[in-house]
Amino acid sequence: MAFNHWWPLAFLIFIPIIILLYMLKQKAKEYPFSSSMLWREIYNNLEAATPFDKLKKNLLMILQIITVLLLIFALMAPYLKTGGSRYSNTVLVIDTSASMGILYDDTHTRLEEAIDRACDYVDSLSETTQVTIVTSNQEAGIIKTNVTDKGELKQALRELTVTDLSGDTGAAVSVVDSMTGQWEQYEAVFLTDTPVELGNLEARVINLYTDYQNLSMDYLSYGTVYDENGTPSVTVIGKITNDTAEDVTTDVNLYGDDTLLMVQSVRVPAGASQIFYFEQVNVQGKTLMAEINEPDDLAADNKAYAAVNEEGQKKVLLVTEDNMFLEKAVTNISWVDLYKTSQLTAVGQNETFDLYIFDGVIPETLPAEGNILYINPPSGEECKVEREIENVSLSFQQAEITSYIEDFSFGVSKAREYERPLWADSFISSGQGCVGYFGENGGRRIAVMGFDIHHSDLALQAEFPILISNLMDYMMVSGMVAEEYYETGDKIVFNGSVNGSDLTVQAPDGEITTLPAAVSTIAYADTDQAGIYRISQTVNEKEKQEMFVVRFPVEEESHGTGEAEVETETIGEDEKSLSGGRDLRNLIVLFILLALTVEWLVYIRQH
Repeated sequence: MAFNHWWPLAFLIFIPIIILLYMLKQKAKEYPFSSSMLWREIYNNLEAATPFDKLKKNLLMILQIITVLLLIFALMAPYLKTGGSRYSNTVLVIDTSASMGILYDDTHTRLEEAIDRACDYVDSLSETTQVTIVTSNQEAGIIKTNVTDKGELKQALRELTVTDLSGDTGAAVSVVDSMTGQWEQYEAVFLTDTPVELGNLEARVINLYTDYQNLSMDYLSYGTVYDENGTPSVTVIGKITNDTAEDVTTDVNLYGDDTLLMVQSVRVPAGASQIFYFEQVNVQGKTLMAEINEPDDLAADNKAYAAVNEEGQKKVLLVTEDNMFLEKAVTNISWVDLYKTSQLTAVGQNETFDLYIFDGVIPETLPAEGNILYINPPSGEECKVEREIENVSLSFQQAEITSYIEDFSFGVSKAREYERPLWADSFISSGQGCVGYFGENGGRRIAVMGFDIHHSDLALQAEFPILISNLMDYMMVSGMVAEEYYETGDKIVFNGSVNGSDLTVQAPDGEITTLPAAVSTIAYADTDQAGIYRISQTVNEKEKQEMFVVRFPVEEESHGTGEAEVETETIGEDEKSLSGGRDLRNLIVLFILLALTVEWLVYIRQH
């Protein structure tokens, strides 16, 4: 046993005071009596002249002395060293990743169990112990620092919630290691269900992994299918994974916004995945959501989402004198409507296009909207030529728009090397310089090819239509969001127009974040919720709205099979308690109340 405080021993001075009070004589009262009484016990007259009585056994006095001693004992904050050495600094690391939402037992999730154990641990600590609380998911978050107030600590613990983020204890280990480096003695405790690589950090790991029964909706997507008559219809596809030991048959509900569209029964084999389809879906609204009806141990992964984007033909304007190779390659893409002109004055005058292709020319005034592809442009403000080259071999570099044609080489009789802007990546090289580049700038996508197709043998190669197809796929993404699907924790760079208003992003819970219009270097990082996100911006008094999906990390959090592991000593799997010592104050207070109760009963009987 040990004590937190020694100053309450000063109150021992009250013990002799209590004894003196019981030795003092009470004030005599006058009573009538016979004169013969004066002869009895004459020595009492002598005793009456003294201020003190002899100390006699008195139960009330003994109870009062015991009460004072117990009170002093309680103020000294005694505790039992049941948890080993006592430390002045303690760090509690609580895993809040998505898998901590799995049921630990019939009534508690893993996080709720972790919080209960952490609160018990806080209660067992010394009142002078400084506690730091750290959360762990993809990153480490410091919730409380060097706090001694147990009520404040337990309130902070009770306010923790499960996130939709995947788990990575490495970040928390790094933070705790850095934090404890300045302390001579400390105790670090991790409450998690995932493996922990502690390295040189000394810590205790509480294993909260439990076997569980779970079905997960891994993803949801859709597409347009055309029948023999060319009539389009929407087909929705998804995948369910069964992490149980038995085959499961469950209903899957398909919603369009909040409207139930279709229901289908899906049988998923044990320990396997199953693809399902909803065909000829009459889409209503702008969002699709598929939900598993079967209850399981993790509810967060029972839903998957898809954003319904406006589909249709993309309009392309080709500004050229004559380029049959390019015109033919673009026309062969079924979802592209190609318009051609040789008049630069017609650009942007009557209507807007999704993509402008300038073959050998650069307009004096660029259109306000739409992406741009330059073919062999002359030197100017938009494209700066470094030098002219002749009779060389060019090659495609590995890049987003050179899929399936990386490292392919072809010959050109004339070409131009350009100064590559900081915002662009090279995709065609002469070996010494950049002949082609692409990237995003000012809210639009721009690509440059520094040679005339007629001056090369590329148009005769099978790689030419693949290049044009890749370019069209890349250039037609004219929206603010580059991808339709992300995963929780991803950082997203939006393609906002610099001439537009600030961008507003609405999360699934309704929280709105505002980003400056020039967001090409600012990443949106508040993607810790799975669901549908909405982004909007006003450009030229016209509001643009788009949606994208942030998916639940099913691969990392729903299908886990390993238990928490640690290289150093850890508490056993079956140990339910976590203690840094046992505080005896509450027990002593109970004894004080008992002593006061007995004292009151004795007083009532005596009087």
